[in-house]
Amino acid sequence: MRYEIDSNTSINETLKKLKDGDTLFLKQGIYNEKLYIYINNINIIGENKETTIITNNDYYHKIMEDNNECNTFRTYTVLIGGNNVNMDNITIENSSTPSSKYGQAIALYVDGDNFKCNNSIIKSCQDTLFTGPLPKNLKERYKGFLNDHQINSPKSKQIYTNTKIIGDVDFIFGGAQVLFYNCEIMSIKRTTNPFENNGYIAAPSHDIDDKYGYLFYKCTLTSNDESTETYLARPWRDYGNSCFIDCEYKVKINPLGFNKWDGTERDKTCRFFEYNEKYDLTNRDSFVKILTDVEKNDYLNDFFKFMNLRRNDYE
Repeated sequence: MRYEIDSNTSINETLKKLKDGDTLFLKQGIYNEKLYIYINNINIIGENKETTIITNNDYYHKIMEDNNECNTFRTYTVLIGGNNVNMDNITIENSSTPSSKYGQAIALYVDGDNFKCNNSIIKSCQDTLFTGPLPKNLKERYKGFLNDHQINSPKSKQIYTNTKIIGDVDFIFGGAQVLFYNCEIMSIKRTTNPFENNGYIAAPSHDIDDKYGYLFYKCTLTSNDESTETYLARPWRDYGNSCFIDCEYKVKINPLGFNKWDGTERDKTCRFFEYNEKYDLTNRDSFVKILTDVEKNDYLNDFFKFMNLRRNDYE
């Protein structure tokens, strides 16, 4: 069944009607709501990605109804916990910006399996997009604090295509296996410390037995200010895994490319890969694997097979 609503109607109330296979169509407008979506096999489609906006403003230190701080993992505007959910043509926003004032503020939290996001905008500053599951130690730490689904969610696969993701620090993070294809990844200028303008795009937290993590393939990396400099990734946990292949860099990338996460020895365990014929990668840090032509081709073939995707559909 197809449900069509405008911003005068509650998305949360409409979601109570949805069942497997249904479609929710959102007319353009601003929907000021916080959503927890646990229904499987549904489609959520907006009329226009620029003007169909779901927004909320929770942030780390905000005191919630239970008299506790919100904490990073309750700040989300939208949480997708259902499997096989498709989202298209929508802006998901956490308006608690800048990060220098509000800190962590997730716009989209996804730990449902086989999630697909296309032609959308995901917008915040620090911790914009969380791709679950949580790291194992946080599942233990937050038992009784986060909801049961967040604590018990298994590994997930996710796909983001033709989508703009905006943030400044660790703004794509988590432990899912994820394809980012033909996306715009926009780093916005930090205001936290005038003497350190480095940002960090990805902060993966994969387990040791995860052969693959994040693949950024044919994405365009941009910024909102020419003075912005960013690292491609740093490992949030020891075995964080990210790969950047054939991306276009329209933002200044720190010459080292990747950061080990200061104060750790994660350079000895993390898995970071890069391939790009257009740019000089000779100054990349020693723990970064620069792929050869053959290695790039093998990596892509294996990754798409692992994700149960046809590589030819993403060329």
